[in-house]
Amino acid sequence: MALYTDNAQPEGESSSSALLEIIYGYKRTQALFVAAKLGIADILSNCPKTADELAKATNVNSLSIYHLMRLLVSMGIFSAEKNDKFKLNSMGKYLLTGTSDSLRGTILGNGNEGYQAWGNLLYGVKTGESSFDYTFKMSAYSYFKENSEAAVNFNEWMKETTREWIIPLFEAYDFSGVKTIVDVGGNIGTLTAVILKANPKMQAILFDQEDVVVGANKVLEVAGVADRCQIVGGNFFDSVPPGGDVYLISRVLLNWEDADAIKILKNCYQAMTPKDKLMVVDFMFPPGEISPLIGVNSLNLLVMCGTIMRTEEEFYNLLSSSGFQLTNIIKTKSPVSAIEAKVA
Repeated sequence: MALYTDNAQPEGESSSSALLEIIYGYKRTQALFVAAKLGIADILSNCPKTADELAKATNVNSLSIYHLMRLLVSMGIFSAEKNDKFKLNSMGKYLLTGTSDSLRGTILGNGNEGYQAWGNLLYGVKTGESSFDYTFKMSAYSYFKENSEAAVNFNEWMKETTREWIIPLFEAYDFSGVKTIVDVGGNIGTLTAVILKANPKMQAILFDQEDVVVGANKVLEVAGVADRCQIVGGNFFDSVPPGGDVYLISRVLLNWEDADAIKILKNCYQAMTPKDKLMVVDFMFPPGEISPLIGVNSLNLLVMCGTIMRTEEEFYNLLSSSGFQLTNIIKTKSPVSAIEAKVA
């Protein structure tokens, strides 16, 4: 009896072929992860190379990497020349390290710990609890504190998705009249740097845990805005720094159950004046038909944090329970929306 391969189904059987594409999807993402982990794109950036040359450069088995590369070529990630050399193409360039449009961090962030946690999705669906916690016997936050490489990959993943999904929202946003923005849970300052660079007169306070913001100086300095940003380490469950007229919470509340999210919002409320504005940038689960991207991201919250994507009504309830009045919702073509609110 023959075993199916990724391309074994006849073209005419479109429904089964489409299903097989989905079934084998995780195998493709793992092949992509291995290529990113081995730094194949960086090795090919100067010139095409044979499988033997790639094997020597990466210290792996030559025959195995040959078959890996053949699969990646079939996926369009790399290209092959007639002399059995593999070369970088426009798709493969997204695997390069340190480029302005790289997605390598997203691949690494999803392909290792994320991949293992998704393997226990059934646990999360059965219990409503985090598959990551079940897999690694600790929360994602605790894991990243103990595993520096995973933390770096996660931060790069967040940086890349900020570039793809969130920065376009702020490129068209009117910050005129805003003197100081407080980025609550702002990680290493990727979004803060973009906002400051686009608004030369604005000041910022970047606020996150001490062990997280330690990496922010480099990001802010590269953007040329370090002199306009105060970095504050702390816990947003205890308090939030005062002094801003816009308080930004970008992809933070999605990590927490309602009770914890309300604590964060109430601490923002305590730091704010009636003249200040709260801006929550987050995924919002829409009514009716959803895109696969929205569906995957909602389940990813379940896997990683034990939460799910909130609806517009659920955000309204969170804000009103914390003393805020919702004033506006800015919906975008990306999976994220911006919710504006003021002190009620």
